[in-house]
Amino acid sequence: MTLPKNLLLILTVPVAVILLWIVAFSVDQAAASGEVARGVTAAGVELSGLSEEDALAELRVYERTLRTTPAPFLVSDQRLNLIPVDIALAIDEEAVVAEAMQQRREEGFFSQLFGWFGTFSDPITLDVAVSYEEDLLEDVFTKWEQLVIARPVYTGSVQIDDGRALPDYPRSGEGIDRPPARRLVVDSVVQVERDMVTLPTVSITPDFTEEDINQAVEEANLLIGGPVTLTSEDPELVFEFTAEQLVNAFTSEITQNSPLRIEQGFDRDEIAALLLDRKQEVEQEPVSAKFEWDTAEEKVTIIPGSNALRLDIDLVMEELLAATARSSRTGEFPFATGEEPRFTTEEARAMGPFTKVSQFTTKHSAGGGNDRVTNIHAFADVVNGAIVMPGKSFSLNEHVGRRTEAKGFVPAGMLVNGRLVDAVGGGVSQFATTFYNAVFYGGYEDITHKPHSRYFTRYPEVNEATISWPAPDLEFRNNTDAPVFIKTQYTKSSITVKFFGNNGGLDCTRRLGDRFDEKVGGTEYLSNASLNPGQQVKVESASKGWKNTVTRTCTDPGGTVVSEKRWGWTYSALPAIIEVHPCDMPGSNQACPEKVPSVVGMSFGDATATLQASGFLIANNGSEETSNESKDGTVASQSTTGYLAEGSTVKVTVYTYVAPPPPPPPPDDGEGGGGGG
Repeated sequence: MTLPKNLLLILTVPVAVILLWIVAFSVDQAAASGEVARGVTAAGVELSGLSEEDALAELRVYERTLRTTPAPFLVSDQRLNLIPVDIALAIDEEAVVAEAMQQRREEGFFSQLFGWFGTFSDPITLDVAVSYEEDLLEDVFTKWEQLVIARPVYTGSVQIDDGRALPDYPRSGEGIDRPPARRLVVDSVVQVERDMVTLPTVSITPDFTEEDINQAVEEANLLIGGPVTLTSEDPELVFEFTAEQLVNAFTSEITQNSPLRIEQGFDRDEIAALLLDRKQEVEQEPVSAKFEWDTAEEKVTIIPGSNALRLDIDLVMEELLAATARSSRTGEFPFATGEEPRFTTEEARAMGPFTKVSQFTTKHSAGGGNDRVTNIHAFADVVNGAIVMPGKSFSLNEHVGRRTEAKGFVPAGMLVNGRLVDAVGGGVSQFATTFYNAVFYGGYEDITHKPHSRYFTRYPEVNEATISWPAPDLEFRNNTDAPVFIKTQYTKSSITVKFFGNNGGLDCTRRLGDRFDEKVGGTEYLSNASLNPGQQVKVESASKGWKNTVTRTCTDPGGTVVSEKRWGWTYSALPAIIEVHPCDMPGSNQACPEKVPSVVGMSFGDATATLQASGFLIANNGSEETSNESKDGTVASQSTTGYLAEGSTVKVTVYTYVAPPPPPPPPDDGEGGGGGG
């Protein structure tokens, strides 16, 4: 059956119109995506078609207008303006925009379509709530009362005169009727266009009585009635607030919040200014815990650490107020606890218990006055008391430094290239050997050490160490979780090194291997021109050389082997050292000097012949007088009877006879000639 054309047209037109509306709706919805729907306002601000960001901007302009536009009021026939920013007026723009973005966002196609139709005939107006600070509005009311009311109510106060608190009693009067006045103010400030509003006043009786003020005066005089002293023993500190300073810092304010009360105390900024002048004295940096060696008991003592101490104004204010209530007007200066030290007392205690981990002693026979022993003792004194923290290394050279006479070291024998020579600080390798064995038996990690090139029977084979400046060095690492405390002791014949710590109870033992690759040194000649040809002086005897190994095995308290390490060393085979004249050195082409014969007592002629026969020249070096005529012309002395090269000149002195003086005549006895009768 075919529909009439007119009926078909009648049916087609509405369908086309509906489709047209649907298309328009779809296009409009797509274009308005992310925008406030049509027909939405808030407090007269048009938000339709705005993005969320633009809507926020419009509302912020609105808020700025609300906050800065004066609101006029009449109080006792006097015009007063309130600037809403003075009472912290504000709106929540984000909440309003969030609500605006949700308008006409129904779920379902037809719900959205019918909502869209409503945008053309049914606008939406959103409420905008404002907030303000009631305390600030109360302050405004109080200020207005003082300005325009002839006899305002007075709640009373505490006044300070010449360092004493005095009462200023409350008085009845007229004041703004608070509850209705608040409502009128709020109704006014939410409008951009504001009309003059009259605020009601009423007769008011103060909430405070004279007794209340008297009680406040008594409290005030207690606060400022004299100096207050706060003290601390650690750190040692005495801080006095003088009576004048307390008066200057005193505050007395009426708090309007329920319940109404008078709050008295001290101005924080005034007290802070006094404290900050001594902040450097008050505050203490954190102090790490440390260890101390008790020599008498041979044990480790933990010296506790402490957190930083910081100045806390509020804590001091609390104690200051509390001290004013005490008859002594004293108190303990309070500190705020600051950051922890890098090494806390708890961490130190967790490293224990501390016991003697290892000990080693070597002996010497030099006696306490020997230079070598002097150096050993000086070295031990510097090392004594050293502490090596977990994970840290310890170098003897770095700790002691260069050995100098200024540090108490003296010249003594030391091994250089296998030979003993004198040097400042010589002999301290005995300390190094003793120290190394304490490291060895304590189970600590050996970083570097070097045994001697030749073997000394006073040291354990392979388990020994030499040291010199700047090398070789002896260094170990503390591979435990506890510090190592080093104690040294000595007598005239021994040196001892002790390690205290906590190595987990390890027991370390030594196993020496068998010598192998043994060798014997030959002979080495040294030239010494002061010796005579053919003369030999033995400086050192030959020594054997060999190789050997030592193994350290460390077991825990349960008997389990936790580490095992082997060290090897080669002792050099050193030759005998013999000094000879240069002409006697092996391979020498130098002619040996000749022995000069003695010519003393010979005539000069015989002496000349004798010296010339031996290849020497003679020279008269002068004469020496003699009264012995038989010595005249004979040799009195010669310059040498040692060895000289052929052709050398020997100087001689010759006797010269000098006759002795004649004897004196006999003395005259005084007698004449002839006989007597």
